[in-house]
Amino acid sequence: MSNRIMMIRPHLDDLPPSELPEPYTLRWYREGDARHWMAIKSASDTHHHAPPDYHERLYVAYPDELRRRQAFVCDGSGEPVGTATAWWFENLDEPSLGKLNWMLIVPRAQGRGLAKPLLAACCARLASLGHTRVALYTLTQRLPAINLYRSFGFVPLIRHAADTRAWAATSALMKQPYAETEYLRAAELGIDVAALSD
Repeated sequence: MSNRIMMIRPHLDDLPPSELPEPYTLRWYREGDARHWMAIKSASDTHHHAPPDYHERLYVAYPDELRRRQAFVCDGSGEPVGTATAWWFENLDEPSLGKLNWMLIVPRAQGRGLAKPLLAACCARLASLGHTRVALYTLTQRLPAINLYRSFGFVPLIRHAADTRAWAATSALMKQPYAETEYLRAAELGIDVAALSD
């Protein structure tokens, strides 16, 4: 069984340096990239089926924000093979908290050292846009992603007791398990828990 959980990097200082390997490059959203985003998501996400207009549903209201917040990793021919979005929590009155949204890499490009530079670029962009911390949603079965986020300074963000139980089970499977003393509680951080509910 999969549980939706959250992680947070409580500050955007001291981001680990990370460079894309050649011949990969990073660029930001431009007109027409919705189809690339949907193709990447369709190829890489087996846990969530998105309807054809899913990108439009998420982002159509924010074309200017997309151009500075949605990143794409491209291969040597310029084809997008990965994406992540340096977004915000639209239901949360907390401008300091950025949101890492839908980090995805197509299977043929996985394992090539692309995820960490993509994550670094989005965190740096969030910092440049005035956010001072970043959170994300993930699923308990996404262990490779959770291990990556942990190596990048993310820790469990606890909203309710079910999160604590989910993290106890998940942490036991990680390369470097979390101690419960590393968990950060949304209420204690002044974050509206109701706005982060599933």
